[in-house]
Amino acid sequence: MAMTLVDYFKQAKSDESLGFIADLLRAWDPASIIKWKGVSGLKVSGSRWQTLPSTAFRKMNEGYTESSGTTEEFGETLVAVGGDVKIEKLFTKAKNVIEDPLTTQMQMKARALMFTIADAFINGNQGVNPDSFEGLKTRVSNMPSRQTIDLYAGGDGLPIIKDSTNEHLFLDALHQAIKYVDGANAFFCNETVYLGLGRLLRRLGLLEVSTDAYGKVWNTFNGVPFIDVGLKGDKSTEIITNTEDPGDGGNDCTSIYAVRMDTMDGLHGIALNGTSPEPYDPLNGGEMEGGPQFLRRIDWAVGLYNKSQYAIARVKGFRVAAA
Repeated sequence: MAMTLVDYFKQAKSDESLGFIADLLRAWDPASIIKWKGVSGLKVSGSRWQTLPSTAFRKMNEGYTESSGTTEEFGETLVAVGGDVKIEKLFTKAKNVIEDPLTTQMQMKARALMFTIADAFINGNQGVNPDSFEGLKTRVSNMPSRQTIDLYAGGDGLPIIKDSTNEHLFLDALHQAIKYVDGANAFFCNETVYLGLGRLLRRLGLLEVSTDAYGKVWNTFNGVPFIDVGLKGDKSTEIITNTEDPGDGGNDCTSIYAVRMDTMDGLHGIALNGTSPEPYDPLNGGEMEGGPQFLRRIDWAVGLYNKSQYAIARVKGFRVAAA
C-alpha cells in the first residue's frame, strides 16, 4: 500500500519517530502529498508501450495484415539518503539545557534531509550525481517534446504579470500542461511563481482554495494545487531558480511543473519494503567505540517512479514581472 509521510506519522511506533516525521512534514510542503510505494528490491523494472499496432478497414472476404505493438523496458534504482548524528555522552546528562541536544540535532537532521530530497525531486540527475535519483527536470527532458511547453517567443521570456494578453497566455499554458499529463493533480514551482500566480488568480477571480483529507489548505488553479518546492540546503537558493536562460542568454526565466501523481502509471515515490525515514540507534544504547558519544542514524532507500511518459509537463520560458 502506498503511503504519504502523513500516513507514516500516524503509524509511528515511538516518540522519536513521531517527532522526526513531523519535522519532515513541516520542512517541505510536497512531503504531505507524495505517496511512497513499498518495493522489495533495490531496482524496479517495468515495461511500457512504445508504438501501437496498426489497424485498418477491410473489404469483405479479405483479411488483415498482422501488426503488433512494441514495448520498451525501463528501470528505476533506489538510492540511499540519510546521515549520522553523534552526541557527546555528557551533553545528554546535563540538566541545565533548554532542549535535549539529541532532540535539537535530530530536528536539524530532519530539515537537512528534506532539503536534500527536495532538491533531488526537481534537479536530480544521475549523470551529475549518480548517487541521487532522477528529478522532474531530467525526467521531462527524456519525455516526448510536447511535454515541454516553452513560452519563449524570441526577444525575452514571457512576463506573465504584465497585461491581459500575457496573463492569459500563461494560464492557457497551464491548462495545456494539465491536459498533456492526462489530468495534473499538482503544480510545483518556486516562491516567486507561487506568489505571482496567487496575485494573478486573485485579480482574475480564479483563485480557488481546497482542503485535503488531512486538513491542509492549498491554493489551487482549476482544482490543481500549486506548491512551492522551497529552498536548497543553504536556505537561500531556490530549488527552481529564477535564472533559467530562455534562449536569449538573459538568465531571467523560470519553470513550473505539472505532474500527475498516482501509483498506477503516474509519478510516485518508491521505498524499500515501504519503510519510512525513521531514526534508529545502531548501537542499541551503547557508546561509540571511538569515544563517549551516542549515535543516531537515518538511512532511507528511496527513489521516484513513473511508468507513463506523459505524467510530467514543464512550462518554461516565462518570468514573473511586476504588475
